[in-house]
Amino acid sequence: MLKSKRDIIKSLTPEAILVPLTKEATNSVAQCQKGIIQISEFPFKLGRELRIGENERGFFIKLRFRKSEVNSNNDIYLIDNSRNTQIAKEHFQIEKTNNFFLLKDRGSKTGTTINDITYGGSESDIEQVLNDGDIIKVGSSDSEYKFQFLVLKED
Repeated sequence: MLKSKRDIIKSLTPEAILVPLTKEATNSVAQCQKGIIQISEFPFKLGRELRIGENERGFFIKLRFRKSEVNSNNDIYLIDNSRNTQIAKEHFQIEKTNNFFLLKDRGSKTGTTINDITYGGSESDIEQVLNDGDIIKVGSSDSEYKFQFLVLKED
């Protein structure tokens, strides 16, 4: 019985997570369970939510009926409330190759900042190895969308 419990827990645990570190990052992931972005499948694609509407009650997100593997551009859609848009429609993706993770900027204008070094955007480097504990800013180095990348499963 103990072995089966371990197997069940292992199957339910995501490979990695993105933990919001700022108020803006927390607000951008309102649709996620417990405010944490779970990464279970690769490549994992992240981008900006474009289905925001407004009525007399305020802003709202229009319903997305279902994620179609063929038509979906992202696995997670972040809400960008900044004055200068930081999050691109298709911002970055995380891939897993062998025993390491790779972050690839998907052509965003602002780039992606990892541990205070910006990749993509106007920079020539568009991919970088991602390590457990790295700090990711979605956008330029002054972006408030700041997350910590944590690996939960070790091979």
